[in-house]
Amino acid sequence: MKKRWFIAPVAAGVLAFGGMAAFAEDTGKLAPIETAEAKVKQVTSGWISADEATTIALEAAGGGEVREMELDRDDRKYEFEIRGESGEVEVKVDAKSGEVLKTEHDDEDDDRDDRDDRDDRQAAPDNLISEDEAIQIAKGKAGAAAEVIEAELNEDDGRWHYELELRDDRYEYEVDIDAQNGNVIDFEKDED
Repeated sequence: MKKRWFIAPVAAGVLAFGGMAAFAEDTGKLAPIETAEAKVKQVTSGWISADEATTIALEAAGGGEVREMELDRDDRKYEFEIRGESGEVEVKVDAKSGEVLKTEHDDEDDDRDDRDDRDDRQAAPDNLISEDEAIQIAKGKAGAAAEVIEAELNEDDGRWHYELELRDDRYEYEVDIDAQNGNVIDFEKDED
C-alpha cells in the first residue's frame, strides 16, 4: 500500500516536469505566451503613433475634424476621413515614415446626375490656369525630379480640372488640380 502512495506523487512530478520541458526554448527557459497585443506591438514597432498620424493628416487636409481613422496593417498606412470647411477630405499617411501618400477632396456635388456627352465637349472657359501652371503645381507636390507622363484638361459636373501623371525613379504620381484656382483636388503616390 505504501508503494502506491509513493508512485502517484512521483508520476505527477514527472508529468509536470515533462510538460514544462515540452514548452521550453533552447535556452532552457519557458517560452513566453504571446498575446494579441504583443503581436500588434511587434508588427507596428517603428511606426508612427496614431496621434502623430492624425496631426499629419489634419495638416494635409487643411484642418477640420477627424470623422474616421483606420490603420491598414497590410498596406502599412493610416486612412483618414476628415470633415473640413471645404467638405470631406480623404488622407492616407504612411505608417512608417509619416509621409502623406494621398489627399483627396470629395466633391460636394457627387449626387448630381451626370451630364450628356454634349456637355463634355464644351469649350473651356478663358479664366482657367494654363497647363504649364498646372504642371508646375503638380511638380511642387510630387518633387522637381518627377517627369510629366500625361497632362489632360477635363470637365466633370461643370468643374474643370487637370489630371496629371508624373513619375520619378521611385514613385508614380497622379495629381488632379482645380483648373480655376490651382488647388490640388487629389494626390496619389504609389511605388513604381
